[in-house]
Amino acid sequence: MKIARLLQLFFFLFIIIISSCSDNDEEFVDTSLISFEEATFSEDEFIIYLTEDPNGKTFSFGAGTYNFTNTIPLADIENLTIKGAGIDETYFDFSNSASTSGEGIAAIDCSNLLFCGFTIQNTNGGNAITARNITGLRIDGVGTVWPESSPDNGAYGIYPVESDDVIVENCYAQAAVDAGIYSGQNQRVILRNNRMTQNVFGMEAENNIDVEIYDNEFYLNTTGLLVYDLAGVDKIKSGSNCKVYNNTFTDNNQSNFAELGSGLAADVPPGFGILYSSTSALEITNNTFVDNESGSIIGVAYFLVDFNFDPSTDSLFTFLNEDIYIHDNSYSSGGGTFNIAGILDRPAGPLVWYTFALNGNVRPDIFLDQQDYTAVGAPYAGTRAVIEESSDVILLEANFAQAGENPPIVIITSISLDDFTGTGTTHSDFDLVDVPSDCE
Repeated sequence: MKIARLLQLFFFLFIIIISSCSDNDEEFVDTSLISFEEATFSEDEFIIYLTEDPNGKTFSFGAGTYNFTNTIPLADIENLTIKGAGIDETYFDFSNSASTSGEGIAAIDCSNLLFCGFTIQNTNGGNAITARNITGLRIDGVGTVWPESSPDNGAYGIYPVESDDVIVENCYAQAAVDAGIYSGQNQRVILRNNRMTQNVFGMEAENNIDVEIYDNEFYLNTTGLLVYDLAGVDKIKSGSNCKVYNNTFTDNNQSNFAELGSGLAADVPPGFGILYSSTSALEITNNTFVDNESGSIIGVAYFLVDFNFDPSTDSLFTFLNEDIYIHDNSYSSGGGTFNIAGILDRPAGPLVWYTFALNGNVRPDIFLDQQDYTAVGAPYAGTRAVIEESSDVILLEANFAQAGENPPIVIITSISLDDFTGTGTTHSDFDLVDVPSDCE
């Protein structure tokens, strides 16, 4: 009898324990997911979450406009996601921000960051997103927008720098005063499926090692894409191994709205699809160029970026182009705006205009600096690009060794593709983990 009662008591306690565990399961809250809605959003509450224990957290924002009065700071964080309901659904607005830097999001010394599904708009003179010293950065389906072209806009929309393993994809960048999407001194970078419009440069790849730029749309910028190395940087002196393929460059003829004297971007005249300078192991292939009325591709040595450049100041900097391979692209023009006023408005514009005039006012598809400066007393000679294009491509090569003189001394050295034959250096693949982001 006692045994039976003990068994009944044991069974009763077992039922209570199981029921209690079941109730706890139902009440379990995923503390790694923190959600915000427009109607109840508190910027202060969000910043507290970011400063207390942000590691491993996902901050999810519903549709709507979220107003910020300061920069969103991210420092020394691991495994963080900030996501919205979609690039056309969730907006972070910084019109009333009092930030001293004027930035939207500023991330430094972090790893494994994911931003997706929102648009940053109206930052007050700063970049929309700055990410410095990040290992593992993915920006997927993010917009950066200023409503009109103005020198007061931020220099860059998306700006990862000095970082490793960077993917920027499915993004939209409008009206940055330097570059809509920028990658600088990074290693292992993919820039794909992005749309850039009304920027000075649609996209810029500067001092990178191992970068692929593909399936992007560049339209209505001053210049579509800049690939070059800048002198005087610390982390990566000379970039290499860049492949630019399967992109479209359309009507990049808009007047340059950067303030004169503010930097390289301010010097560039309108009308080019791709500008490259002082880089090595660059492959440009299977791109479509339409109505870029100064030229689809222009390649120059660093002397044309900085007339006063002294190569002896940095022996590790590659100031001439080496191992450039241009092949199997498509070119057409004549339907865009040949922006003569915009060309003559920029410091490098009269040089471009003068060179066209020397060539019978024929505007080329490919416009190159010969890079052999030995004939004018400078002991520098780069390697000629290898070009394999159809016979109807218009090419113009000139010697700009004394472009800084007044008037400049320009000598046209070739208008024949026959001078550019050889063995092209193809881009070599690199290892970058490529799995769908958590926002898909």
